[in-house]
Amino acid sequence: MTKTVLRFFFDYGAGGCLWAGDAKALAELGPGPVDIGLALSKPAQDLRDQLDFMHSGYLNPLYPPDPSLWTQALCDRFNSRVETLLALLHHELGPEYDIQDRQPRYSQDPCLAAYLADHPNLSAVDDVTTPTVR
Repeated sequence: MTKTVLRFFFDYGAGGCLWAGDAKALAELGPGPVDIGLALSKPAQDLRDQLDFMHSGYLNPLYPPDPSLWTQALCDRFNSRVETLLALLHHELGPEYDIQDRQPRYSQDPCLAAYLADHPNLSAVDDVTTPTVR
């Protein structure tokens, strides 16, 4: 029996974290985020939703290609929670799924201080508290 391949990553405002990774997964689960249709526990769903919400605040609100305003502390919290969710998904979905980790781990942009100096109306973000996408 071949495993169903799933790709794990957050896409800005998509509402999920698992995507079909091969033709078999696409035929079985369809396009778009497929984790919504999988039997995940409430804790896994809640963590996924929290991380999707956090991720929606990663891009620069003025101009997305500019540096993210996230501090290293916020990046570290996000990255740690991503690892927790990935381990939970591996455990809950079991060996019939090959979950490929494609989620970038974030770090504070090295240009953030200079960017903030040029944009005094902005400040570094150490917590994501308000939805930026829904």
